[in-house]
Amino acid sequence: MNSNKVKTGLVFFRKDIDSKVKKRSIFWFVYFTICGLAQIWPIYLLANRVKPMILGMPLSMFWVVMWIVIIFIGTITKYNQEYGGD
Repeated sequence: MNSNKVKTGLVFFRKDIDSKVKKRSIFWFVYFTICGLAQIWPIYLLANRVKPMILGMPLSMFWVVMWIVIIFIGTITKYNQEYGGD
């Protein structure tokens, strides 16, 4: 048998990655997944109505704008965590 077999399977992190970095990466993955899912069916159905009007926008439009702002804030925060110390 060949002892140099290639391991198969799904690998999320290299073995040399620190556990703090792993936890932070998992957090950001979950954060952006929730933000993305909040803008599509079936979660979007929670806000799929015209009234109430919020900041002059229908609820459905406000919902999308709110999640875009939340994604933007998360992206800026993630960027500062990764490259802020350089």
